[in-house]
Amino acid sequence: MLEGIYFQFPKLGFILFFFLACEALCPLRTNPLYFPRTLLFGESETKPPLWMWIAKWAMISLFIVALMSPVREIKEEIAGYDILLVIDPQSISPKIIEETQSFIEKRHNDRFALYVPTASPVMIPLSDNHEALNKILSQLTLQESDEKVTREIERFFSTTSEGRGWAIILSEDPTKLVRSLPVGVEVSVIEPNEHWVEVSERSHPLFGVISEQKYFVYFYIYPLFLGFLAMLLYLYGRNQKGFL
Repeated sequence: MLEGIYFQFPKLGFILFFFLACEALCPLRTNPLYFPRTLLFGESETKPPLWMWIAKWAMISLFIVALMSPVREIKEEIAGYDILLVIDPQSISPKIIEETQSFIEKRHNDRFALYVPTASPVMIPLSDNHEALNKILSQLTLQESDEKVTREIERFFSTTSEGRGWAIILSEDPTKLVRSLPVGVEVSVIEPNEHWVEVSERSHPLFGVISEQKYFVYFYIYPLFLGFLAMLLYLYGRNQKGFL
């Protein structure tokens, strides 16, 4: 459970020694002119119970642990391509939809986006939810449109790592559909036929990890919360016993 957790600021643990030194060298003195509990007047000694001492040092220790910021470093492997499917609305047919869905289902590690340039364009950002994308594809129908594919499709790859972007333009007449191609993104302009899926798979075969990204998961909230509970317990005890 605690495997891989370490402190971002371990040197702050020395703060505990200041509290220990203060405990030994700076004892708390009672003001003789003020008595929060008059019933204690005249008692020679009031000794706090052990659980209050434990609550006090648990509070201090947990707050210092939270200040040291316990974290766990997570390494996430990035696999596959980021693929944008640009489908000519005038080339949509049940066969093309079925082949495209089959292509998506085979590439489990890839993220897909969808763009159908019509008067009311279909624009689905990159996602690894292949099931939802296939449902959207099944609802596409043949349409007439004068829209053109331009370099604006670069925005689909705003979250793409370097070298992962791949745009597939499916059109039976690409000269009428494509106005300009994006920069820095590999583009395949394909005329749908019986072998376009196989050709695409050969040119861009499935592969494993191509890069790795790191991020941190912070756990300071847990010692902070426990320290807060210990503080409440300690204050409750002091209020009940009447200690200063």
